[in-house]
Amino acid sequence: MSFHISAPRQAAPLPACIVWDWNGTLQDDVQAAVNGINVLLAERELPLVDVAQHRATFTFPVRKYYQALGFVLEEENWDSMARQFHHHFLSDSSAVLWPETRRTLEQFRQSGVEMMILSASERNILEDLLQRYGIRHYFQQVCGLDDLNARSKLEAGRELVNSLGLSPDQIWFVGDTVHDWEVASTVGSPCLLLEGGYHSRERLGACGCPVLPSIAAVPSFFGI
Repeated sequence: MSFHISAPRQAAPLPACIVWDWNGTLQDDVQAAVNGINVLLAERELPLVDVAQHRATFTFPVRKYYQALGFVLEEENWDSMARQFHHHFLSDSSAVLWPETRRTLEQFRQSGVEMMILSASERNILEDLLQRYGIRHYFQQVCGLDDLNARSKLEAGRELVNSLGLSPDQIWFVGDTVHDWEVASTVGSPCLLLEGGYHSRERLGACGCPVLPSIAAVPSFFGI
């Protein structure tokens, strides 16, 4: 049964740790992703996508998303295509932090909550962006992948939780895709999903966990 909440009736207990996703969760970059994929689609004379179609179709691993859009991966150089996408994506000026990202992170820092990032982004790209935004100091660990292939985060999520020395139920995962819920469920942690990112409200609601309208609503969810 799917559902959507704009605010909790009773605040959830403050977690010991929050594991944030990056793309679409802390950074508003869905339009940049759509712009980047459309460059590749146009070159192959495939139908372009808009944000609504992206939210309805995007999935992990990202190879499956490309296949769903019509790319014949057997005829492509995947690494070259991934580099081309990232060139356009990273140079797109529409990608910015969500307006309430800094304020939200500061509220949790002041409340004594440890924070981590778990992302399918390449780790060096991720570290560079965090430094440029001036928010790297909020995170005790930043976990990205070692290439541009945007594979599953499941194994990285297991390793991160095992390294924290906390009970999984003390760790909340916060993201914008069904995959964030899948990772949280695999490690036995609760999950909070946010609208406005890479998946539609309908897809998020089908997970059965709380869904909030934006990152701005996260502190009040935990009573901050």
